[in-house]
Amino acid sequence: MNLSANCSLLAPPAIVGPTQVFASIGHWSTAVYVILALHLVPVWVVGTLTMLRLRSSCHPQLVAPLAWLVSIPPALMSLTTAGILVPSLGTYIEVLLEIVLSLGLVKFIDFITALCGGQEAIVNYCIDKKILLPIGSPPIICLIPCRKPAVTLSRLAAVSFIPGLLFCFKVSILAIDITLFLIGHQSSGDFFAYDNLHNIASFPVGLCAIYCYNIIIFITTECLPGNTHKFLGIIVLIQFILFDCLRLFFIFLTGTGMLTCVPPYLSQDLVTHILKNIIKAFLATFIGLPFLKITSGKTELTLLPSSGASNDDLASFPDSSSGGDSGIFRSQSRDLFQINRDEESTRKRSK
Repeated sequence: MNLSANCSLLAPPAIVGPTQVFASIGHWSTAVYVILALHLVPVWVVGTLTMLRLRSSCHPQLVAPLAWLVSIPPALMSLTTAGILVPSLGTYIEVLLEIVLSLGLVKFIDFITALCGGQEAIVNYCIDKKILLPIGSPPIICLIPCRKPAVTLSRLAAVSFIPGLLFCFKVSILAIDITLFLIGHQSSGDFFAYDNLHNIASFPVGLCAIYCYNIIIFITTECLPGNTHKFLGIIVLIQFILFDCLRLFFIFLTGTGMLTCVPPYLSQDLVTHILKNIIKAFLATFIGLPFLKITSGKTELTLLPSSGASNDDLASFPDSSSGGDSGIFRSQSRDLFQINRDEESTRKRSK
């Protein structure tokens, strides 16, 4: 009871930075900053080198979306670092992290769609291979027994649009939080308060976006067997889910009183933001470095086979991504090959 009373009497300044953190926890903050630097520098170095090599190792059509994906780990590390150094910015840092990850979901869809040759190529491939829309994808696995519809251009465009809607929703949450700060509104701290309704509404929107995103992943996995770049989307999704689970975990800790304040400057909310950002910085490093390793690999457009030609005929000629053959020349070469084969068979029959 005395501890709760002491926490309620804390009056931290509007901006709590490294000086106030040091006054509260001493040289423990120094250890945190040193470990943080050992995580921040490698991610930025690897990310910068990967970005510089991108144009030489990537097809020109894939450079833009892949560049956005490469920038995700450095951006996450920079934001978590800011949240640890200035805990009073924790609320806005948390939303910014979600904005970065939701943008990563959108850019991965752009990247994987371009890698497959566009939405029409994906739809045609699904029709040829009889791949149906996986409506039983997580988290709505209750639809697994239901009949799967066919993959059409409109359905594919619809499920690709929903993650973009999540990104817009996260940006609106940040705008609402900034507006409440500017008008001087003081939050009650209650999770179910009216001034927290926008954060509560983000959970169903996030679930819907994850559902549609998983549908895209399942379809493109069928289209790109053996291609390691498809794992980029899974890594971004794992980070998004882990960051959301951290929020729920700390809501549980603060609601049950397992977390407390650290006088004279760190209130319970500030302690929560520091701990969350420390955990997120570890995740951004140990998940981000393998992520950057995958993006540094050579990336070329994938030619999905269509029903207009057999695989043997297609394999006899280079595809359009090889740089040595145009689509028109390839079509003419295939026709010439067919004519020569017909003439040879006619000659054998005449003998």
